Amino acid sequence: MANETVGTVKDKDRVAVITGGSRGLGRNTAVNLAGRGVKIIFTYRENQKEADSLIREVEAMKKKAAGFRLDTGDITAFDGFVAEVRKTLHGWGQDCFDYLVNNAGGSLHANFD
Repeated sequence: MANETVGTVKDKDRVAVITGGSRGLGRNTAVNLAGRGVKIIFTYRENQKEADSLIREVEAMKKKAAGFRLDTGDITAFDGFVAEVRKTLHGWGQDCFDYLVNNAGGSLHANFD
């Protein structure tokens, strides 16, 4: 139904894709959604250790999680990422994902002058 919200019984069949999901706000979002029954696919840029830690945390809640290294600033990497997401979804018996959280970002710390 169009008016369903996160946290309903239907969430056990839902999948979220979270960019920048291995730490900070993205990680908190992943853990919160997993706690509601949502399967998690997330990206990380460099820190494999943090990504593995998130997968273990979600799996300890008896939920599914998959993490993929992706630099969202490198569009040449997107085709491979899409293929991995499709493969993961099919392995989970899903055809698509339901939520997209675009959390990945970069910053430049420099003086204005």
